[in-house]
Amino acid sequence: MKVLLATQQVIPHEGGLSTHMVDLAAGLERLGHEVRLIHGGQASGSGLARIGRMAASLGDLDRYVCWSMGALLRRLGGLLLREIEAFAPDLVHCHDPYAAATVAGVIGSGSPPVVETVHGPALYEAQMGNSIRGPRHRNFILDCEQRAFAAARRLIAVDSGQAAILRNDYGVDGSRITVIFNCVNVAEVRRLAAADSPLRPVEPFFLVPRRLVPKTGVRYAIEALARMQQTNVRLVIAGQGPLRGELEALANSLGLAGRTRFLGSVPRAQLLPLFPRAAAVIVPSVPESGVVEATSLAVTEAMAAGTIPIASNIGGLAELIQNEQTGLLVPPADPGALAAAMAKALGDSPLRRRLLGGAKEKVEADYDTHAWLEKTIAVYRQALAEARN
Repeated sequence: MKVLLATQQVIPHEGGLSTHMVDLAAGLERLGHEVRLIHGGQASGSGLARIGRMAASLGDLDRYVCWSMGALLRRLGGLLLREIEAFAPDLVHCHDPYAAATVAGVIGSGSPPVVETVHGPALYEAQMGNSIRGPRHRNFILDCEQRAFAAARRLIAVDSGQAAILRNDYGVDGSRITVIFNCVNVAEVRRLAAADSPLRPVEPFFLVPRRLVPKTGVRYAIEALARMQQTNVRLVIAGQGPLRGELEALANSLGLAGRTRFLGSVPRAQLLPLFPRAAAVIVPSVPESGVVEATSLAVTEAMAAGTIPIASNIGGLAELIQNEQTGLLVPPADPGALAAAMAKALGDSPLRRRLLGGAKEKVEADYDTHAWLEKTIAVYRQALAEARN
């Protein structure tokens, strides 16, 4: 099978979508399929063109963002059309609505069929990040989503919550949706986790591999550390974002400056060796502007690397983790409950050993890439069969 993967995002980048697409391409190739990848980094425009659009928009940021996004997608569309003509893929697998809408625009209703993976609703994500610049921008995003969902033969949702949004908010027929949790290459994660890292935090520590934005709930991990009786425990936060200054100030105000380490953005090869050395990996996400955390790669990577995941009992996190069997779930935005879970994860207790064993068994059986690839290829075959009929 010849598969063209597409996204308007830049590959690689910091985040789960990038890892997802790289693993997908590598896995398909291992199984003997031909794969090409087109991404937004290949469609970047010139600085002069951006200056020209800004001048033409007369300072109207709403108009400028729509013009800039439209220009990016036109360039992406040209790349996709040339690749479709040269590579002749059996199927195009898009990983955001902008790419899917663009593919639909360049090939119309013809061949090849389109599959889209929904990692999260673009409009909700934009609203959550306060990045919508006005009504034109909002309508632009919504139009891309609606065209993408209409054009896709099949949609893959990364958890049940995303599937519900597709059905309830966008009117997508549930028979076109398949839920496939994000997975990891367990062998690759373990290989990277076994390597050395120049970071070497003082142990014992808890690892929070999260972007510093409101929905990731990093502040609750800091507040939980302040509530713990074990004063020798540290918190290592790996990620960058607009809340860094605020979170550093919070740690200082709680007297945790010496026990909280902000690493900033860390390459995956340096970050994964910290997982098995950590007492646990914490994913303290909270609902934000209608967006609930989907299936987190940090959780599955923790399971694969031999670490206990501790996460908020919401969305895809609650689907990934079986509480007190493969990890620990806590109410969101509850630093007291999180502190209690962190205390449970310390030491060499029977509970800790049970959690580590359960996580290892679960990730190997259900969250490794072999099962994920089989399910994804089954969706491809459904889309191809429907396109032939």
